[in-house]
Amino acid sequence: MYYLDHCGSTPLAPEVHDAAQAFLNSGNFGNPAAVHHEAGLKAYQLVEDYRKVISKALGASPEEIIFTSGATEANNLLLWGFALRYRTRGCHIIYGATEHKSVFDTCQALCELLGITASEAPVKSSGATDLIALKALLEKSRGTPTLVAIMHTNNEIPVRSPIEEISTLCLTHGAFFHCDGVQGYVREKIDFSKGTFGSYVISTHKIYGPKGLGILILGSGALSPRLTPAYKGGSHERGIRPGTMNTLAIAAGARAIALHESNRTARVKHMKDCANVFVETLRNLKGFHLTVPLNELAGGIVNFYVNGIDAPTLLQETPEVCINRGASCTGSGGEKFSHVPKALGLPIEISANVLRASFGDGVTVDQSRAAAEILIKNISKLLLR
Repeated sequence: MYYLDHCGSTPLAPEVHDAAQAFLNSGNFGNPAAVHHEAGLKAYQLVEDYRKVISKALGASPEEIIFTSGATEANNLLLWGFALRYRTRGCHIIYGATEHKSVFDTCQALCELLGITASEAPVKSSGATDLIALKALLEKSRGTPTLVAIMHTNNEIPVRSPIEEISTLCLTHGAFFHCDGVQGYVREKIDFSKGTFGSYVISTHKIYGPKGLGILILGSGALSPRLTPAYKGGSHERGIRPGTMNTLAIAAGARAIALHESNRTARVKHMKDCANVFVETLRNLKGFHLTVPLNELAGGIVNFYVNGIDAPTLLQETPEVCINRGASCTGSGGEKFSHVPKALGLPIEISANVLRASFGDGVTVDQSRAAAEILIKNISKLLLR
């Protein structure tokens, strides 16, 4: 098997496995909300210790860290919380045309279910946010509670958003700024204290940590909205995310974050090396095209298509190479295809057949080349049918 889907998930790092095992062996099974007895208090203290470790790595205060079940839930909590808080004042959400489905679909649902206004900020053919169009949307929205939700680095195409310029535009126009940083944090260190973001989301299973742990960083500055909790059932996590915390995932996730802070530079170089050799090999194939050129700021992501090739058929014919048609959240390995190519202005016959490969520790440079050679072999067979 050649694993080329690191944007979908990453293999658990051995050190993270050891941290999870150590937690399991510790006998610390208490509910961290049950601080009135010793078992619960020990669990609570452990969670708070890990919260401090994570907050330090992210340049946030411990009070700004909210644990969730994943980045999808974190994005939903933020968007629903904003809409519920400000809807009586005619609130407005501006979201990127190539956002992850947890933002893209949620914004559309909020329009239908709560009657709020949501506008899609277009992107250029390169995939970068159209700042002129975004500025125009913000000017129309002036005086209305407005949230801009644009991701740091795209999860399907190698594009890094101009987050610094977006942040400045939001400040100038009195808007809040939420950033899905799942793939951005993979590639760049962030310092939340610098005030670039009002809120930020990461997911530990994208950095060789456990599935089931997302982190919402929610500040209190000018770019940070106040939220009305979308869930009821407890006062956990500042009252924003009720429910018993996943202490095992938090223990393992804290180790993954600390490890990633140490290993990011080497990991990003490896991702780029793998992507480069993969593309260099596929360039030998007639009809091969990159949907978006490789980008140093979004290393390790390749989005491509081949003239005359049906993507679902190729995936079925090449099960040993783990790639897909877009983000895992869309079911893109099957009958559905992503909204992202359409946002780039590509025709339907191309949009339906783009493929994403993403690289990391689960594949070597030589395996990346071998995977590309297998794809070439199978594509050549399909073109002869």
